[in-house]
Amino acid sequence: MKKILLLVMVFGFGVTGLRAQVTTINLDLITGQINGGLPLPAEDEFYIRGAIPEKIEMVKLIIYPSKRTEKAGHTYFWKAPFGYKDLSYQVFMTDPLRSNSDYHMEFSYYQKAGADQILEVRNLIHQNIKTYLSTVTTIKRGGIKFSESDEVLINNLSLIVNKGAFYFELPNGQSFPGFSDITRAKLEQRSKLKMGKAKFNVIGLTKNDNARAAYADEYISDLEDILISEVDQFLSPNMLVRVDEKVFQNYPTEKLANSLPINVGYGAISLSKDLSNQEFVMSPYAGFSFPLGNRTFAKFMNNMSISTGFFLSGDMKNQLDEKISGPVLDRPVYVGLGYNFFRFIRLNAGGTFITTEQLNGMNQNSFQPFVGLSAEFNIWLGIGSKKR
Repeated sequence: MKKILLLVMVFGFGVTGLRAQVTTINLDLITGQINGGLPLPAEDEFYIRGAIPEKIEMVKLIIYPSKRTEKAGHTYFWKAPFGYKDLSYQVFMTDPLRSNSDYHMEFSYYQKAGADQILEVRNLIHQNIKTYLSTVTTIKRGGIKFSESDEVLINNLSLIVNKGAFYFELPNGQSFPGFSDITRAKLEQRSKLKMGKAKFNVIGLTKNDNARAAYADEYISDLEDILISEVDQFLSPNMLVRVDEKVFQNYPTEKLANSLPINVGYGAISLSKDLSNQEFVMSPYAGFSFPLGNRTFAKFMNNMSISTGFFLSGDMKNQLDEKISGPVLDRPVYVGLGYNFFRFIRLNAGGTFITTEQLNGMNQNSFQPFVGLSAEFNIWLGIGSKKR
């Protein structure tokens, strides 16, 4: 049995070192098909490859489960190598998809934005920021008031930028970082302004000027300048603009076959009632494991399992020469937790239901601890890929 376990360990290392090549699937924009209409690979990394026109400099892919929101998914980028013009792109899907599930996929294609396009979106965002500020601002004797908190104000301003620049991306794929501490400091300054002293703080007022309104207008103008400056920093001249997109809704992944792990190993049952007087009986055993997770998405929990089975030997005896049997085919039955090492080797520990056939003719049933080391093999259930 020890030789068998050693061979299984060597075989396991060999299989690990000989991983299959990463699968590549194609997206054909002309036919509108991905992977030739077949389901996407599941529980494994893969590439998505496709052809692009010469001017395309970036491809963005957003993918998430159809029954969930975009926040539950992942975003991938492909960028054209600097100084080269590629006519194809390749996105590496590093986060495996779940088996027998539907996914939403959005492919976006970007090229360098023209100066007039960037100017247009800048002006649009500038105007929306000014309109929003005028909507939430009121001027009172006690100072300048916003109908929303500073935090809500900044979030809404960021939302204006993101919506306005929805079709634009930076070459590095970074989104708008939000407004800086300079903006926050300017907002906090508002609480320190004393409108009662407005007439002493505004230069060039005439008798007909509304000092309070003019003072507030000066503050709002300064705030707008800060906001617009940060927006323009984001909307740089090297911005990319989306020129095309391809969307797949409820696209399925392949259905993988389920497997039932079988363990064959060698274990020891403790017959001792206390630590000072240890006694063990040993035997080969066989059983099943029920993983607590999926190896692809929860490797640690998948390595753990609930195991059950029975010991195979029919001639186990204790030091008194009493036969040790059990409830299944007169063999001890075990239950416990198992943990995989090197994927093929499993350490099991738990308890064993045994029957001690005493010399006086009586049978004594008990539950005793055990520990064992086993090799694990998968029996595939149903029809499907055997990648598990």
